[in-house]
Amino acid sequence: MVDEASFETEELEANLERRLGDTTYLNQFRFGDTLYNFYEERNFKPVWALFMVDDSTADVILQPFANAAYEGFNSDYYRLPEISNILENLKKGKKSELYDELVHLEMLTSDNMLSLHSDRVWGRTDPVKVFDGAYHLPRREFTGFKLFDILHAKKYTQVFAKNELQDTAYVKLKEMLAVYVNRIKSGEEWAMIDTTGIKKLEPGDTTTLMPLIAQKLHEMQVISEAEMKEADSNQYPKSFAKYIRRFQQRFGLYDDAILGRRTFGLLNISLQDRANEVAANMERIRWFKLPDEKPYVSVNLPFFELTLHYEDSIQKMATCIGKPRKHDYNDRMERYKKEGKAWLRPPDHETPQIYSKIAYMVINPTWTVPTSIVTREMWWKMKTDSHYLADAGYGVFYKKKEIRSDTINWRKFNPRKLPFEIVQKSGEANALGKVKFIFPNKYSIYLHDTPQKSKFSWTGRAVSHGCVRVEDPVLLGEFVTQNIDTMDSDDFRIHMGYKPRNSIRLEEYDPEDSTAHIQPIDETHVVWLNKRMPVFFLYRTIAFSEDWEVQYRNDVYDKNRLIIKAMSF
Repeated sequence: MVDEASFETEELEANLERRLGDTTYLNQFRFGDTLYNFYEERNFKPVWALFMVDDSTADVILQPFANAAYEGFNSDYYRLPEISNILENLKKGKKSELYDELVHLEMLTSDNMLSLHSDRVWGRTDPVKVFDGAYHLPRREFTGFKLFDILHAKKYTQVFAKNELQDTAYVKLKEMLAVYVNRIKSGEEWAMIDTTGIKKLEPGDTTTLMPLIAQKLHEMQVISEAEMKEADSNQYPKSFAKYIRRFQQRFGLYDDAILGRRTFGLLNISLQDRANEVAANMERIRWFKLPDEKPYVSVNLPFFELTLHYEDSIQKMATCIGKPRKHDYNDRMERYKKEGKAWLRPPDHETPQIYSKIAYMVINPTWTVPTSIVTREMWWKMKTDSHYLADAGYGVFYKKKEIRSDTINWRKFNPRKLPFEIVQKSGEANALGKVKFIFPNKYSIYLHDTPQKSKFSWTGRAVSHGCVRVEDPVLLGEFVTQNIDTMDSDDFRIHMGYKPRNSIRLEEYDPEDSTAHIQPIDETHVVWLNKRMPVFFLYRTIAFSEDWEVQYRNDVYDKNRLIIKAMSF
């Protein structure tokens, strides 16, 4: 390596000033404009170049870039190969190229120190761009964070440490990622299980695959080495079923111990795919953190789960969310954009990631059927059966006035331009059930009850048109009454037709007493919150139980891939 005596400091500073005056040169850097101001304020005195002429010091300074994989990043993001090439050139000691090389080394190091520091704290990507606008969670706030503090050759390690995210989930994910990265670096690969011709394996079935399945479960840290040795090479022993159930439970599958398409699919994930999944979920936590202030409601979409966050505890319930897009959605959307014909627009029922606040709830709601559902799911029945709407409990309204649906010749109308509103009346069969919870959002989605209770027993519950169905709407309603001055939880229960929980009030409860102040409600009734209740729809495919056991779920909307792709800019 060229030593410090091989160049003049003043000449290095002059070269740095000259190069930074070239806007074309600055444009190749992520923080080019702000770096010009930074160096101008310090009279173009370099930060790193005087130290990096020494091999050992250069290695130490570049260590954060070399370790980028442990943050979920790629070292190439930070131009480490280019920096390493300059360091090699400097060893040749060409006087004519020395200053230009040192200036470029200085700029690359500063720009990428800023990039890595920003990426570790704020996230490498912009979620709004990643998800094409369908992301509305608030970004993290970091009081006192100063990006340019990292540009200090003797203090950058302390700055990195000071700004390390301390969320327990993030720390756990980072520990997991370190294990996967080291295994990848060691050359380890997870074997693929050939399931050709196998529809399913049940306990007791004859098969030679169990040792390979057991090996994969051990590699995925689901079973111990001792448990792995319990596999039989000739059959699927019933004694091994408990380990398959453990795997299925960890991944949110129906834990029947039957190895079918979905279980085999998750077993055949690659080591790199698992590392990418962890990295994508770390990026999500860098974007957003649930608030410390409670109460609030959160929904984790891939887990099909709603959580009530009380001041000192939580309660969870199952949910049903929007259906995923069809496999050809992007191609169909491109054709729609090109031709502009409304009927070409593909349906999009994915539930978005949003933050809002519950403003009111509606007991015994009606349901105004969206045009898209009328067109795609009801129109044929309406045209062929004049009594279909009335028999199914739907009313037809023209300018707020109800008219008989069997008097309308539906064949005369375009289903996308109907002058009518089709409204399902309140009642047990109503698609929204007994109550819905409304919060402002551009997608017109909400939380609601449902008469289709059986779907909550499914492991894959992406079945709705975008709104979120909740398994226990009564519990959610009781939770929301914390923010209602005129109604307590027992008032809500009675309005819904349930007995009060309070034992004293239960003694006086009589649903047939028409003189009672609070009694069951049959008509549609709106209840406003005095203080709106925060609600967050987030998307994490890895989460942790209360005792910090890791849980995985299917990437139902294929969002991890989008994050990993966006991170490679």
